[in-house]
Amino acid sequence: MFFLTFLKRRLKSLNLRKLLPPLVAVLVRAWGRSCRRLLVINGEFEARQVAAGRGCVYVTWHQRLFNIYFIHRPRRLSIMISRSRDGDLVAEVARRLGYESVRGSSSRGGSTAMFELVEKLRCRPGLCAGMLGDGPRGPARKLKPGAVRIAQLTGLPLLPMACGARWARFFASWDRFLLPLPFSPLVVIFGDPIWVPASTSTQEFEDIRQQVENRLNELAEQCDACWQS
Repeated sequence: MFFLTFLKRRLKSLNLRKLLPPLVAVLVRAWGRSCRRLLVINGEFEARQVAAGRGCVYVTWHQRLFNIYFIHRPRRLSIMISRSRDGDLVAEVARRLGYESVRGSSSRGGSTAMFELVEKLRCRPGLCAGMLGDGPRGPARKLKPGAVRIAQLTGLPLLPMACGARWARFFASWDRFLLPLPFSPLVVIFGDPIWVPASTSTQEFEDIRQQVENRLNELAEQCDACWQS
C-alpha cells in the first residue's frame, strides 16, 4: 500500500491516476523477473496442498506485501483489500496480476468481505486466501483476528509465511514497508500449518491468534537473518 501511495504522489500532478494500475503491474512483473533466485524454507506442506488442489489461508505482515507476487504466481489466490482510494488501486493492480479480491478491512466493510471470502473458499475447492495480518493500517505486527476466523469458518489450514530479500529498502511508513531491490535473491519461510477448531472459547481463540502473531514475527526475523550469516 505504501509503495502505491509513493507512486501516486509522484504522478498526481500529471493527472495520470488512471495509468497507475497498469504501470504498477508492469513494474511488478519486471521486478519479479529480475529477482529469479528464490530460496523456499519449510515449504513442503504448502507444495503438497497446491499439487493436490487443496486450499489454505496464507497470512503475512503488511510489511511483506510486495513479495507475495513472487511466491504466489502459480496459485489460485483471493486477497482481501481495503475499501479506500488506495485500495481501489491495489485491487486493480491485483486483477491485472491475475489475483481475485474481496473488498473490506477491519474498519470498513470487514465483516461483509470476510463472509464473501469464506463463501468463495467453501464453494471453490483449491482456492486460497491471502491475508495481511496487520493491514491495512496497523498497528504493525499485531495480528487482527480475521485470518484466524476465516481459517476457522472454512476448515482450511492457516499458513503463516514471511518473505525477505538480500537487497531491499525499508520505507519510513507505519509498517516499515519492505521493497526488494531489482535482481535481489529472495527467501520465503513458511510456518507449520495451523488448524483452527470449529468451536473455540474466547480464550482459546485468543491463544491461537497470539500463537500466529508470535510465529509471524519469528518468521520475519528469520527471513532477515538469512542474509546476515
